[in-house]
Amino acid sequence: MNLLTAVIAAVVLEVCCAHMCMISPPQRGSMLNLNKAGSSDCVLTTPRCGGRPRGMPVMGLRRGQNFTVSFQKNLDHYVAATPGSFTVSIGSERGGTKLNVLANIPDAGEPSLTVYSVNVTIPMDLEPRREYIMHSAYITNNPQAPPEFFQCADIMVNE
Repeated sequence: MNLLTAVIAAVVLEVCCAHMCMISPPQRGSMLNLNKAGSSDCVLTTPRCGGRPRGMPVMGLRRGQNFTVSFQKNLDHYVAATPGSFTVSIGSERGGTKLNVLANIPDAGEPSLTVYSVNVTIPMDLEPRREYIMHSAYITNNPQAPPEFFQCADIMVNE
C-alpha cells in the first residue's frame, strides 16, 4: 500500500467511526439519517457539546425526577482488548465546570445502530430555574479512533 492510499484510508476511518446520537432528550442540531450507520449528525468530537451552539431548552426536568436518557451507538468502534464506555452527565456547558456523571454504560461490542436507555435521577443540588446540558459521551478507548464523541441537549431544571 502506498503512502497516499494509507492516508486516504486513515481519513476515511477517522470520519466514519464511532458515531453517537442522543435521542432523548433530543440532541442539539438535527437527527437526519439517524437510522443509517455513519450519520454525519452523530460524529461530534469537539468537547463539550461537539461544537454545536446552545439552543433553547428542549424540555424541563425537576430536581429529583427520574428520567430515561436514550442514545444510539450510530457506528460501532469496539475493541475487545480495550473496551470503551458511554457516559451520561448533567451540568453547565462551561468547559471548566465539572459535569455530574449520572450513568456509565460499558461498550460490550453491540452492533451499529444499537439504542441504549438508562434511567437517571436529576440531582437535587442543581439550582432551579436554570439551564443545563444533558451530556452524553462515547469514550472509545480505541487508539485508531478519536478518544471521545459527544452530544448535548439543552434542558431547564425546575423546582
